[in-house]
Amino acid sequence: MHIFEGNSSQIDTLDFGYINRTRFQDIAFRVGVYLAIFAGFAIPVSTSLTSVYNLGIFICWVLSGQYRVTFACFKKYRIVTISVVLFSCLACSLLYTPEILSLASRNLFKYRQFLMMPIYLAFFIDPRARRRGIQMFELAMIITLIASLSCWIFSIDYSVRLMDNAIFKNRITQNILMSFLVYIAAWKFLEHPARRWPYALVAVIATFNVLAIVPGRSGYVALGILIGLLMYQKLGAKGILPAAACVGLIGLVTYHNSERFHNRINEVVKEIKEYRNSSKSRSSVDLRLEFYENGLQIAKSSPLMGSGIGSFAMKYRELMEQKGQLVTENPHNEYVMLLVQNGIIGVGLFLCFFWVSWLTTRQLTGIDQALGQAVLAVYLLVCMVNSLMLDTTEGCLFGYLVGLTLAGGVAGIKVTQEENLLKSIPNSQPEEESAREAA
Repeated sequence: MHIFEGNSSQIDTLDFGYINRTRFQDIAFRVGVYLAIFAGFAIPVSTSLTSVYNLGIFICWVLSGQYRVTFACFKKYRIVTISVVLFSCLACSLLYTPEILSLASRNLFKYRQFLMMPIYLAFFIDPRARRRGIQMFELAMIITLIASLSCWIFSIDYSVRLMDNAIFKNRITQNILMSFLVYIAAWKFLEHPARRWPYALVAVIATFNVLAIVPGRSGYVALGILIGLLMYQKLGAKGILPAAACVGLIGLVTYHNSERFHNRINEVVKEIKEYRNSSKSRSSVDLRLEFYENGLQIAKSSPLMGSGIGSFAMKYRELMEQKGQLVTENPHNEYVMLLVQNGIIGVGLFLCFFWVSWLTTRQLTGIDQALGQAVLAVYLLVCMVNSLMLDTTEGCLFGYLVGLTLAGGVAGIKVTQEENLLKSIPNSQPEEESAREAA
């Protein structure tokens, strides 16, 4: 993979000029870029391998001097600023959390993607590196798709996970990640239909895997969001109605032809209808509704700043001692979790992060813009039914893809500054001409 051309010690970091590195720093930078690229493969496959890559990336970030790029981004690139501010807000709640420091710190560490995102960004400024990173993610998901199809075709069911035809991750995680493969393949096909027809085949097979083979309902939601977003990106506002019709038609056809999909949808409808009438809530959907209701009740005690990071489990357990209901450490809703632990301020900063990120994607082009918006749309909405930021794979993938795609926006900072510089040049030209005439 020829990512670098010429001397990588003088790769232009755009707004931040050239970073002069020693030979050792240059090697560390190269290693960091390759680790960042291969992290795209590791995240969907192995949690342990992902941790090793992230540690290596952080070490290379320090040794190569790329922290200077991240620091410059913090001052001039709003998405990096809001990301660090959000994590700092979560960290500040360690000061007043009732939970012991070790457990609270462990909970805070689950939000590390908001610190890793600016670090990933520093290694993905080169568009070739970004392209390779996306390709590594595609490769991991294609391997997952092939293995999942093999389990389904040959009825391999030696473990609980394989009974759901999920390979490296659980069914919820795999379906969410697979929906991104559907999106990337469909987007690439639509860019050049004649030359990229194999991507259409990948998109169709991956869609079938999500809807009919792996029973992860969060993946159904993610897939519907991404189909709608893709049609909006390609057709604008005119694509909203066709997108709704397309999602509805796919759902209807799958409902009548896939027993697994049919049963999963029926379960949702039944559990919602019987939630208030059931004396024991033990299934997925009605438990979530119970968690949301109780979580909102807890949040009323500290609505502005919350009870502190890591406090949800303790507060929920105290309430359940009174109600006699099932205890949980995870409400399966990121907004409820943030509201309880960090209050309205935490939820507000979280939404602000998405808003700033979305505005940033509007300055991008190509796959950077498309995939960046896809990630933001899925996480913004699916966080209502899952605590995606607390889940290791989903959280790492979020930081990775946001850092990768939004790295393309660093160029916009330089363009803006050059435009401002050009605006000032005409004002100085008359003075120069007058001086020449006077001479």
